[in-house]
Amino acid sequence: MKTAARNISPLDRVEPGPGAPVAGVGGPALSASMQRILTLLGEKTPLSPREIARDAFVALTTLEGGGYLRRLKQQGLIRIEGWLKNHNGFTTPLYALGAGPDCPRPRFAARDHDSRGMARIVAALKGKRNLDYREVAGLAEISANTIKNAGYMESLLQQGRIHISAWRRGRNGHLVPLYSGGGGENIARPAPLSRQEIMQRHRQRQQILSGQRSPLSEQLRALGLEAALA
Repeated sequence: MKTAARNISPLDRVEPGPGAPVAGVGGPALSASMQRILTLLGEKTPLSPREIARDAFVALTTLEGGGYLRRLKQQGLIRIEGWLKNHNGFTTPLYALGAGPDCPRPRFAARDHDSRGMARIVAALKGKRNLDYREVAGLAEISANTIKNAGYMESLLQQGRIHISAWRRGRNGHLVPLYSGGGGENIARPAPLSRQEIMQRHRQRQQILSGQRSPLSEQLRALGLEAALA
């Protein structure tokens, strides 16, 4: 069966009824090209428009632009049995012989998403730990805006190809997820800072900028970690 590796929608299929459709019954007479399409679908199914064009010896532009598939569907001679998935989603219908309701096109969820860019992100994170999306973008040689706006990291997280291994808190308390390659348990997002903690961090930064030293800043300076307060 050709259906096993074709990423067809898991929705229930409708099997053809007994007997092959008769050309011209209940509708206008069919052309020789349409007869070849029906014969082909009676032998192997489901098939994409490209496969039908190739094996039924019909130009793809004629098959789709000429309305052959639309006319056969209108006469109840063929139906859409499933959808072929590519990196852009479920975009290619797969046709089968016989009447019946068309298989609805599945929604393209994040777990279905894939692209060359995502593969480059996974490769860039291999053996790496605790990188934010901008650092990942630099290693993968992809625009940081592309990674953010295309939702690459969210999709890869849902697919279990990367995981959140830590969080980094920015100057204003904003939390940034840090990623590591491979599957793993995502580290829970830390609780936001309280107003008191935010004010304390602000005072410590001001003390450092003004040249004053708090006990905490002195300890950090001795450890070489004063930049953590910046």
